[in-house]
Amino acid sequence: MIIVFRVDASIAMGTGHVMRCLTLADEFKKNYAVHVLFISRAHQGYLADYIQDKGFELKLLPSPVPGFQPSPEDVAHAKWLNVPWRLDAEETINIIASLKPDWLVVDHYSLDARWHSLLRPYVNRILVIDDLADRKLDCDILLDQTYGREKKDYRNLVNKNCRTLLGSRFALLRPEFVELRAQAIIKRKYFNGINRILVTMGGTDSKNLTSKILDSLAQINWSTNPYIDVVMGGHSPYLKVIQKMINNYPLNISISIDVSDMAVRMLKADLAIGAGGSTAWERCCLGLPTLAFCLAENQKLILQEIDKIGGLINLGKPTQDTDRKIKQTFHSLDKSKEIISNISDQCITLVDGAGVSRVVKEISNSL
Repeated sequence: MIIVFRVDASIAMGTGHVMRCLTLADEFKKNYAVHVLFISRAHQGYLADYIQDKGFELKLLPSPVPGFQPSPEDVAHAKWLNVPWRLDAEETINIIASLKPDWLVVDHYSLDARWHSLLRPYVNRILVIDDLADRKLDCDILLDQTYGREKKDYRNLVNKNCRTLLGSRFALLRPEFVELRAQAIIKRKYFNGINRILVTMGGTDSKNLTSKILDSLAQINWSTNPYIDVVMGGHSPYLKVIQKMINNYPLNISISIDVSDMAVRMLKADLAIGAGGSTAWERCCLGLPTLAFCLAENQKLILQEIDKIGGLINLGKPTQDTDRKIKQTFHSLDKSKEIISNISDQCITLVDGAGVSRVVKEISNSL
């Protein structure tokens, strides 16, 4: 079986798209005899080395076109592609034309049905991973792991024969989260205060929210200072700034870069401060209570739906009021410790960690 992934990472779009595609690729590699090829563009912040270190072949598309501006008829996130969509399609076709992949997996908000249709003659089937439901898609399977997503959201966006895999039961989580889930369920039953906080704002944190969070935590009157575990990506434009800052805080803070043990860190943590997106499902799988910020449009529905059932505390988009919100929230948590336990009880029911195996089974059955 030949599977090709067309996916990008960059400072603007973050690393989450590549990470979830790698999770899917790993699951296929574990269960089937497959040839996996990743196709990515050389954006600033791309993850070429990381993909290859995972053991997958990578074909790199040329660097973005300088000064690229989307046309009026392009999709909302066209700027993230940084080249005309037709050029991207032609460059992709040049790579895969002789392969005739069994599946082309497309995880890119900049690409829509026009791009998919041009690739159709060169692939057997197309799987699109999406979270936005904001454009037409030409695919055989659509995967949207957003909790609360319904078929009607894509009714006029995909063809009638498209198989839709919707909801958090299809969340693409790495196996280490499943492996630690039983331990997490036991641990969350015995909450002993906020002693360890995990702070992770995605692979790039292009808005430098991490420093604002640390500023706020430093101003809280802690009875016992918690350990602050900060995780950042090596491509974050503010990494060096934050590394210099931490010695000025009256807190026990460590910064780790491009970690491979996120599941262990989530298990150890009593509370997380993070963004929406794919990592929200990782936290839910391990029942980790979270103060969550919305850093992108695709995170809005995820956070709203989880917040609606009490599975996190949604702090919305970062604003000038962010500092007050963080301190006020911790004040509320300190007054009512059972809030943390209730959040954990709710979020852990949303994701069982078996989503990637369900997706692979659906893909395999569609051949």
